[in-house]
Amino acid sequence: MALPKDPRQKMINIMYLVLTAMLALNVSAEILNAFSIVNNSINTSNKSLADKNDFIYKQFDAQMKDNAEKTAPLRAKAQQVKQISASMYDYVESLKKTIITESGGFDEHGEIKDKAGLDAPTRVMENMKKGPELEAKLKDLRNQLLTFVDPKKKDQFAKTLPLKIEVGKSNDEHGGGPKSWTTYHFNMVPTIAAVTILGKFQNDIKNSESAIIDDLFRQIDANTFKFDKVRPFISLNSKNLMEGQSLTANIAVGAYSTTVNPTIVVNGTTIEAHEGLGVYTVPVSGIGEKTLTGSITLPSPTGGAPESYSFTETYNVGASATSISADKMNVLYIGLQNPISISAAGVPAEQVSASISGGNMTKRGSGEYLVTVSQPGKAVINVVANIDGKTKSLGQKEFRVKRVPDPVLKVGVNKGGSMKAADFKVQGGLRADLEDFEFEGVKYEVIGYRVGISAKGKEYQEGDATSAYFPGNVAASIRSLRPGDEVFFENVKVKGPDNVVRSMPSTIFKLN
Repeated sequence: MALPKDPRQKMINIMYLVLTAMLALNVSAEILNAFSIVNNSINTSNKSLADKNDFIYKQFDAQMKDNAEKTAPLRAKAQQVKQISASMYDYVESLKKTIITESGGFDEHGEIKDKAGLDAPTRVMENMKKGPELEAKLKDLRNQLLTFVDPKKKDQFAKTLPLKIEVGKSNDEHGGGPKSWTTYHFNMVPTIAAVTILGKFQNDIKNSESAIIDDLFRQIDANTFKFDKVRPFISLNSKNLMEGQSLTANIAVGAYSTTVNPTIVVNGTTIEAHEGLGVYTVPVSGIGEKTLTGSITLPSPTGGAPESYSFTETYNVGASATSISADKMNVLYIGLQNPISISAAGVPAEQVSASISGGNMTKRGSGEYLVTVSQPGKAVINVVANIDGKTKSLGQKEFRVKRVPDPVLKVGVNKGGSMKAADFKVQGGLRADLEDFEFEGVKYEVIGYRVGISAKGKEYQEGDATSAYFPGNVAASIRSLRPGDEVFFENVKVKGPDNVVRSMPSTIFKLN
């Protein structure tokens, strides 16, 4: 009988889907770190799966001694599964190395230098056509693996086999037609994300290999199976948890039997086993490394003294890694729709919600919000999430609230001071431009001013404007301006995006 499936795969699959969705957001350091955590978990899981599969292959060898006639053809099929799975695994590994090399390789600490780089995955998988090649190879592997299954069970295996090649249902949500498999997975994604995605496919390959060889092994007469070694087997849903989440550990012996229920003790608590497997669940608390210790006691198959096996397993509890960032800067402006991005590592976006004191928040997409504020000062954004059926605070952040800055008064492109008379005469009025502002498209409206014209040899003339355009009673004087003349603007009123009328300082243009 084979080792049990590693339940960490479920958690890895969930984290993979969540982090892929986060790519729609700005790629923050928290998201890159989250991908690194998932990638490390996948690599650890792949090593565990490889050890487990090697154990099954050794059991095929052991069965040859007792039941060679029945074992030989099944063992031959298992070896074929091993060969084609290993070949595909190595091919995916070569793609990971190529992408890392194209992105600049590793640093002195063994970390990918350019984790956030978007160019290398797109270049390798799309431009170099490695994506379509990978898609075709994965489909071919899946079809080959299904040929080793009993035809009566093929439909069932086709539904449950971990290795699936498909494009997400939401691939066309922004229009432009359906995306290809390669574009969906690798177009403009960070290097660490592409490596993680490829690691996920390796994980699917190992899991699918495991499912096929387990089925082949079960076809050998179970009565002839003899254990040559017994050891504890502990599988955690994750080794990296946040406060408030629950730790789940599946505990059994390495080559366990569903007909024998062992006595299992974890951290001093006895848990009940069903079909040879015990499940231990406890909420985690306290930040830092934690330890599970205990023992598994099995009755002797010969009626002798029971045999006990001790175990130790560690896991880490970390604080919530929540990111709250203004997409423009750490300031909220009155009268504008301020875009805010919110992400929480390890928590699905649909479980996260946010609110603000001193304003309003509107959700416009996964992790994306629009914030409006009305009073200068400060505003606090609070983030909560539904974790294991409970509402948990993930953090808060304080923002400064300001009015949109004053504009700059211009005639044409000139801000006052010296200006050519010929250039001034062809302009139609006074402008109020907002310069060097983080938001695009924010405009001010000139609603009134007094203009004075001091021309050599002529009487001083004034006019009052009720819009940006020069008033009609001074139009002739403006058309006749010459070098040496001066034009004054005072009592200028402008209205910004907050609909507040502001008074601007006087300005003068000296014509040359």
